Amino acid sequence: LENARFMEQFYTKKGSFKLTSTKWPELPVKEAGGFCIRMNGQAKGILEGKFTLKAVALDREAEPRVLRLNESLTAVVCGKMKVKGSCTDGEEIFKGNDAECRPFTG
Repeated sequence: LENARFMEQFYTKKGSFKLTSTKWPELPVKEAGGFCIRMNGQAKGILEGKFTLKAVALDREAEPRVLRLNESLTAVVCGKMKVKGSCTDGEEIFKGNDAECRPFTG
């Protein structure tokens, strides 16, 4: 939630969730509770006023599901990540879509 609060504060100051039309701002929390956290998808092409954060387990074999949180603080858990990506690939975002998603109720 700290990253979601950061994004809301960023929007209040800048009037956009994006740093530039093609780049997201750097998130303050990149890892928590055995998960790495990144923006989902490139900033370019995402509608203004929208963002999705994605948390992926550091150990994908032990926890293959992913958690997504959007600008409305709607959380969904997805059973499969349809793209190759890991917490150690050096990327700033997660690319691709997820499958078998449902609302996360904690």
